[in-house]
Formats: sequence, C-alpha cells, structure tokens
Amino acid sequence: MERKIKFSLSGYYEPTPKNFRKLGDTLLGMSQFLTGYAVIMDEKWLAFLCIAIGTIGKGLTNFFTEEMIPEDKGYN
Repeated sequence: MERKIKFSLSGYYEPTPKNFRKLGDTLLGMSQFLTGYAVIMDEKWLAFLCIAIGTIGKGLTNFFTEEMIPEDKGYN
C-alpha cells in the first residue's frame, strides 16, 4: 500500500504523520528558545515573531494526515 499525505481541516483530529509531528515540535521548541533570547536582548519584535511562528507552525502540522492508497494490480 502506498501512503499519501493530505492536508484538510477535518484532519485535525486524525493522527499526524511522524515527520510532521517532529517538525511541529521542533518549530515550537526553537521558537521558545529564540523567544527567551529575544526577551533577554530586549527585542520585542523578534519575541512576537518567534512566538507566532512556533504556535502557527505547530498548529498547522496537526491538519496533515496520512492516507493509505491500495496498489492497483492491473485487474479490471
């Protein structure tokens, strides 16, 4: 069976593919690290940008799902 990645609004409650979970967690973790740095350096615009990128990125990855497509054996 072949796997196909699909983006849909109804896919939010479906299981997220492993690579997209990793991507979302990485975006969220890095944005927290960079937001902390921006706050210490008093760069408010960078802090808001990092929070937005991490939160939106993590949220968007939840809309991806994986579909199993049966192989076509050539039988009609």
